[in-house]
Amino acid sequence: MIGFHPDESIVAVFVRSGQIALTARMDLPTESASDELAERIDGLAKQHKAHALALVAYSAASLPANRLLTRLMDRLGTNRLTDVLYVGHGRWWSLSCGEECCPLSGTPFDPSSHPISAAAVFAGLGAHGHRRELEATVSGPSSTELPRAEALADALLTELDQLHDPRARTRLLASTMQATQSGGGVLDERNSLLLGLLVTQIDLRDLAWALISPTNADDHVRLWGSVVAHVPPTLAAAPLCLLGMAAWLSGSGALLNCCCERLVQVAPEYSMGRLLTEISDRALPPSLWQQIGGEMQAGLGAEFGLLAG
Repeated sequence: MIGFHPDESIVAVFVRSGQIALTARMDLPTESASDELAERIDGLAKQHKAHALALVAYSAASLPANRLLTRLMDRLGTNRLTDVLYVGHGRWWSLSCGEECCPLSGTPFDPSSHPISAAAVFAGLGAHGHRRELEATVSGPSSTELPRAEALADALLTELDQLHDPRARTRLLASTMQATQSGGGVLDERNSLLLGLLVTQIDLRDLAWALISPTNADDHVRLWGSVVAHVPPTLAAAPLCLLGMAAWLSGSGALLNCCCERLVQVAPEYSMGRLLTEISDRALPPSLWQQIGGEMQAGLGAEFGLLAG
C-alpha cells in the first residue's frame, strides 16, 4: 500500500465503510512528539471520515516504539482503534488484544512468502525493499551519466530552436508521448530528454498535465518516471511535477512524497511543486482532482488535441 517495506516508521491505516480510505506513513518520532503525532492522525481520521483506525510501528528498538504506541492509544481512544501493532526483528506483537491472542515471543512473519504479497504483486502493487530504493527512482542520472545527458540536452535544444511554428512543439510533444505509450511507456534517453525540454514551457507542461487522469495515471507514472530518470537537475522540475501528479492520481502517495522532496532540492520555488507539497501534506484524496480540476483538465485536453492536429 505504501510502495516499500517500512522501517523506523509508523503507519496509520484509516478505514471507512469497511474499506481502506487512506494509508499514511510517517517517520517514527520520539515519544515526546507523540501528542503532535496523535493530533495529525486524528485530523486525518476526521478529514477522511474514518470509522476505524489501525496503527503499526516498525522499529528495531522495541521499548521506545511500544511506549509511543501506548501514548497514541491513550490519546486516540480505543473505541476507534481496531489494531495497534509493533513490528520488529521479523515478528509482530499486538498491543490491543492482550496476551491471550499474542504470544510473548511475538508472531513471526515473512512478507516475501505471504500469499498477500503474491496477490499484491499480481495486482501491480510491488513494493521496494526500502524507501531509499523508491527515492533512487526520482534521483535522475548518476554523476557518471550526467555529462552525457547534459551534452545531449544541449544538442536537442539547438534542434528545438529551429521549430518556428508555435504549434510544432505541441505536435512534437503529442507524437512523442503517443509513441511512448503505444510502445509500453518506457522512453529511451533521447526522447526522455526531448520531453524534459519541451515541458520546460509552462503551456506545454500544463497540456501534458491535462492528459493525466485516474484511468491512465499508471501509464503516466511510467512515462514521466522515464523522463525523470534521464534529465539533468536543471530540467527536472516539470517532469517531477508531472510524475508526482500521476503518482497522486494512481494512489502512490510514497512516490508523490519522493517527488516533493526532490523538488525541494532542485527547484524549491517552482509553483506546481508547492501545489504537490500541499496535496501531500494535507493527504488530499485523488478524487478531489475531479472536483476542482476536472473542468480545467477537459479544457486543456481539448486544446491539446486542437493544437496537436
